[in-house]
Amino acid sequence: MDGISQAILEHADGAGTRGVAMGQLVDALVGRGYTPEAVEQAIWSLLGARRLTPSGFLCRQLRRRDTFGEMVQTRCYELLLAPWSSELDHQLDLDLAAEAEVEAERDDPAP
Repeated sequence: MDGISQAILEHADGAGTRGVAMGQLVDALVGRGYTPEAVEQAIWSLLGARRLTPSGFLCRQLRRRDTFGEMVQTRCYELLLAPWSSELDHQLDLDLAAEAEVEAERDDPAP
């Protein structure tokens, strides 16, 4: 395993079962000399290899002024990431193919 992947897994493991916010993970590793793009790519690779798994999410409410000076509030969601576990792994099995078949059956009227 390469150094960046190992560093990501160690950082996520240190956060416990709750996980660590993806942005916090990227910022921590950028502080250790990695580029944001390299960290992001490594995170997605670890997710794809099921070495990391989402453990939840956090929602940040952002407030800013629009071009007319009016206060605008938006929500920003961020994944919490934890090392892979069998307990959390099931949430990645979305079974989208089965859902597509059910929708196709609904769209296809019976003769």
